Amino acid sequence: MALPVSDLRGPVRALFSDIDGTITSQGRVEASTYVALERLGEAGCPVILVTGRPAGWGQAFLSVAPVAAVVTENGGVTWVREGRRMTKLYGVPAASLPEWRRRMFELLSEVSSKVPGARLSGDSKYREVDLAVDWNEEASLSKEDAEEVVAIIRRAGFAASRSSVHVNFGPAHFDKLSACVTVVRTVLGGDGNDLSPYVFVGDALNDAPMFGGFPKSVGVANIRAWWDELAFKPAYLTERPEGAGLREVVDHVLAINAAAR
Repeated sequence: MALPVSDLRGPVRALFSDIDGTITSQGRVEASTYVALERLGEAGCPVILVTGRPAGWGQAFLSVAPVAAVVTENGGVTWVREGRRMTKLYGVPAASLPEWRRRMFELLSEVSSKVPGARLSGDSKYREVDLAVDWNEEASLSKEDAEEVVAIIRRAGFAASRSSVHVNFGPAHFDKLSACVTVVRTVLGGDGNDLSPYVFVGDALNDAPMFGGFPKSVGVANIRAWWDELAFKPAYLTERPEGAGLREVVDHVLAINAAAR
């Protein structure tokens, strides 16, 4: 079983966090969570958001949130802040995207014919690399149907992962973890081979690669809903769910970093 967050030891150079169900509480970012992220950044510990949401969300978050980078589309598009400018890093060569997207939209026809009710998520129109099939946000598929969507997509040679709301799929050349390693190298000045100085916080099945890759991985309490399905489990668990759980992590990181000075 995972350890309590109070057992996590530092110092911590940066915090990587999922958005839905981790930063958000009941679908929104509470003011206290926003303030917690501000405090962390001001204390010299950068925050990087990591989400399956579309590239458009990344640009918005980088504009209004106290973060150094935003990994979107499960690693497909990463937004990086450089002073006042924003730059994008793609998980696959940009020139290859039109062909990938053509094949992905073709595959959607097969998915919808085999799994009644399966349809694109409302935010797919804002995506550049991956696409998302809605199973638990505006749509309401069973878990079994969502897993059948995953299986169909993977048989066609694409990567697919189920989050708490969507089945994200795209080229099989990237994931959240590979994009975060790129952020470590290009933004944080690390070599990317050792992720032990960093913390990742998440809550869903598509966070499993991160739980497996970050020695200091934390699940907020609502991760228990998916616990038995996780290929890799977090090393630590918070007492509280969603944004309240993230604030537990921030408070602890601030304390251990202050003690290390």
